[in-house]
Amino acid sequence: MQPNILFITADQMSFRAYPSVYAQTPNLNRIAQEAVVFDRCYTPCPMCQPARASFWTGRYPHETTVISNGGVFRDEAVNPTLVTVGDVFRTAGYETVHFGKKHDAGALRGFTCAEEKMADITGPSAFPYTRDTKVDRYTADVAAEWLAKPAGKPFFAAVEFVNPHNICEWVGINEGVHDNAADMGNLPPLPENYAFDDIANRPHAVRYICCSHRRQTQTTGWTDDNFCAYVAAYYHYIEVFDKELGRVLDALEASGQAENTVIVFTADHGDHMAARGMTTKHAALYEEVMHVPLFVKLPKGETQHVDTPVSLLDLFPTFCGIAGIEAPMGLCGQNLLNDNLAMREAVFGEWHTEWGYTVAPGRMVAMKEWKYNRFIGDGEELFDLINDPYEKRNLAHDTAYADMLAEMRERLEAHIKATDDDFFTLSPNCMVKSEGWAAHPVGYQNHVGPAAPDAL
Repeated sequence: MQPNILFITADQMSFRAYPSVYAQTPNLNRIAQEAVVFDRCYTPCPMCQPARASFWTGRYPHETTVISNGGVFRDEAVNPTLVTVGDVFRTAGYETVHFGKKHDAGALRGFTCAEEKMADITGPSAFPYTRDTKVDRYTADVAAEWLAKPAGKPFFAAVEFVNPHNICEWVGINEGVHDNAADMGNLPPLPENYAFDDIANRPHAVRYICCSHRRQTQTTGWTDDNFCAYVAAYYHYIEVFDKELGRVLDALEASGQAENTVIVFTADHGDHMAARGMTTKHAALYEEVMHVPLFVKLPKGETQHVDTPVSLLDLFPTFCGIAGIEAPMGLCGQNLLNDNLAMREAVFGEWHTEWGYTVAPGRMVAMKEWKYNRFIGDGEELFDLINDPYEKRNLAHDTAYADMLAEMRERLEAHIKATDDDFFTLSPNCMVKSEGWAAHPVGYQNHVGPAAPDAL
């Protein structure tokens, strides 16, 4: 019998969040400790809908045509000519079911999807539970119930949790100048790259995230302790996710199907985790938001760490390889369990817009040693990931690194040509006309006025 596949995702979980002494994650440990762990996995886009449309089709956002979360921007469905994971696995005789967060722009075609409902639960006052956490409880309930039933044929079950995305609403609840809640307990330290003394050396889209992104605007006036509380809340929501994950894993084991089930865990994108004084995700293509965890737990319990750069676009061909199904032609990734993976040198990522209020087209090239980000208009970034893993110093304007900069430009240009990407024809755009927008002194705590989504 072909193996079952249990695909589990978190929303907004950075690779820096696991493993961590600041979050107890026994259920993630259950997967990772008996898995092939990909230490350098990148999302194709640090935004929910474009990332999900991409990994369900194996294509870059510019190919799916899903390049935003919608809003005032065009909210297109995934390119209908693209085949999906659900299409392939259902045709191959698998039972294809989906529980939890969709936000897929139609890329879940081929799956039978459960409704997204909320359970009636409440959290501690310091870390309130919004819709995100309430949906996760319901998701775990229905997924566990389904897994308890005997399967008459192999299944592909996707269980997609929303947490730690609850951190986004936490920022809004704690907007502006405020004192930390009294019951937060001991707070974790700020990250090594919290101080952002290189901000003037970054692209315009990064320098003024506080103007384009509501969540960053809401941190204006926060103290260092407030940012420590943000990190504490982020880890709390990871622990909440881990508990719901445990209920799903318990149900799989109790069903007697675990020995023939491959478990794959990842996240759609990461979170800034207070790096550079940033919250959530928007425009920037730094490691905290682009680099995500990825574990593949095989029934035979093979364990190893792989440091080759990989992408969420590799999931589709990997799923096919696990099931012994021929992968569709034209996929951008490759089977992660194939020995040829070691030959790969770089992976790529994209940004366009969140809701369309500001547009800042960007592209990323990530290698083991080097990282290159390019934004249309005014911005390039080059980082030495060996000596500067926290991306503290942009080397793009340092003449000592001119040769490496030229090499990374060539890599990006070759990728753009190979994937028929219209990147170089795109234009940045700002629809905001409010006083002081992107005109205040550089530095997020110098922000004045509303964020772009609130200015129109």
